[in-house]
Amino acid sequence: MEKGSSNFRVLPATAWERSLSTLRNELDSHIYSAYIEPLEFKDSASKREAASETECSNFVVTAPSRFVCNHVQTNFGDRIKSLVSNEIGSPNVNIEFIVGNSSAAMSTKETPYLIVKKPPLLTQKAENPATEKDRFSLAGLNPRYSFSNFVVCNSNQFCHAAASRVAEDPGKNYNPLFIYSGVGLGKTHLLHAIGNAVLERYPLKKVLYMSSEAFTNELILALKNAKMDEFKKRFRSIDVLLIDDIQFIAGKERTQEEFFHTFNTLYNLKNQIVITSDKIPSAIVGIEERLQTRFSWGLTADIQSPDFETRVAILRRKATLESFDLPEDVANFLAEKITSNVRELEGALTRLHAVSTLQKTPIDVDFTASALRDLLQPRTISVSVDDIKKAVSLHYSLKIADLSSKRRTRNLSLPRHIAMYLCRKHTTASYPEIGYQFGGRDHSSVIHAAHVVSSKLSLDNSIKEAIEEIERKLFSTK
Repeated sequence: MEKGSSNFRVLPATAWERSLSTLRNELDSHIYSAYIEPLEFKDSASKREAASETECSNFVVTAPSRFVCNHVQTNFGDRIKSLVSNEIGSPNVNIEFIVGNSSAAMSTKETPYLIVKKPPLLTQKAENPATEKDRFSLAGLNPRYSFSNFVVCNSNQFCHAAASRVAEDPGKNYNPLFIYSGVGLGKTHLLHAIGNAVLERYPLKKVLYMSSEAFTNELILALKNAKMDEFKKRFRSIDVLLIDDIQFIAGKERTQEEFFHTFNTLYNLKNQIVITSDKIPSAIVGIEERLQTRFSWGLTADIQSPDFETRVAILRRKATLESFDLPEDVANFLAEKITSNVRELEGALTRLHAVSTLQKTPIDVDFTASALRDLLQPRTISVSVDDIKKAVSLHYSLKIADLSSKRRTRNLSLPRHIAMYLCRKHTTASYPEIGYQFGGRDHSSVIHAAHVVSSKLSLDNSIKEAIEEIERKLFSTK
C-alpha cells in the first residue's frame, strides 16, 4: 500500500494508541497522566491537498478542557504529529486538537499561549467594578506574577504543570500541593500565579495568599483580642488557601494546632490548599508529624536551580518587561556569572539597567562587568565551625546548644552528624578540634559522623537536599 493512499497503513485508532505508548515512555509519568492520558482519539479522515495532489491524513483529538488543549498543542503537538506520521507511514498528517465536542479545532500550525487568560465560559460574575478591581489585592496577590511570565524549563516543568492544573480546577487535583525549593527559584511566583489564575476563572471564589509568619501574627492578634471565632471563620471559609514558607511555624505549637484544624476543615470541604517550603515535609524539624503527613497527602513537587539556557531566557523576559534592549552577549555573560537563583539574577539586571540609564551609557559586556563588579567578582568565602553550627541549627529549627548536648535522639543525631560532616568539608579544623566544638566529643565521633553522612548521601535524597540547602544558605550570607 503506497504512502499517501486514502487508506491508512494501519487503523487510525491503532496508530494513535501506538503513538501514545511511545510518548508514555518519553515523558515523566506525572506529566503524561496530567496531559496526555486525558486525550481521546475522536475521528480521522483523508483530504486531498489541491496544490500538491497528495492526500493529508487528518486526526481529530479531544481534550477535556481548553487549558489541557492549549498545553498539549504548545508543548507536545509537534512530537505527536511526528509519531503518528511514523505509524501511518506518511508525512502528510494534521492533528486537530479540540475541546470536548467543540468544533473550534486548533491545528498544529497554531501557537496558543500556555495559559488562557480568560476561560471560554465564565460562570461567575463579580458583583461590581470596585469589587472586580480590589479582589486581587484583598486576596494578598501580586498581579505581576502569572503563569504566562514564568519561564518554564526542565528544572521546574513538573512543578509548573502541577500548579497550572491546580489553578484550572482547584480542589480537584493535587490537594494539597506542596512546593519546595531553595531561595529565589520561583515558589512564591507560582503561588501568586495560582491565585491570580483562579480569580480570573472564578471571580467569586475566596482566595487568600499569606506567609506562615503572617498567619502566626494574625493568630497572636486574635488571641490577644479574644477574637478566635472570627479568626477561625475567616481561614476556614477560604476556597483556595496559599501559604508561603510553612517552615516558619516550626516549633510554634499553638500556630501548628490552629493550622492543623484549618487544614482539616478545608481539606474535608475539598477546598484547595497550596503550601511552599524550603525543604520537603519530612525534613522540616519542629513540625508535628501529623502535619508532615498531611502535607504529603497530595502532590509534593520541587524546583531545582535553572540551567544556563533558562537563566538567559529569564534575563530576556525581564528586559522585555522593563522595556530595554539586552544584547545577547550580555545576557550570556550574566547567565554564566550568576548561577545561584532567579532573584539574584533579576536583581543584577535591574541594577544594570538603572546604572545604564543614570549614566546614559549603552549596555555591553565591558560596561556590565564594571557596573556589577562587586556582584560578579569571585568570592573567596571562608566559614567557621560556629557558622556551620548556626546554619545547621537554623535549618533544623534547633538551638545551637542542642548540637553540643549529650542527647542522642534521632532529631538531634542527624543534624549533629551533618554539622560535623560540613565542618570537616569546609573548614581546616582537625577531627579533635571539631569534636571539642561539639560538646567535647573525641575525634572518633567526628570520623564516625562524617562516614555516616557520606555513606547516606547516595542513598537518601532528603539528606543530600538538606546539605545542599544548608550550603546555599551558608555561603549566600557571606
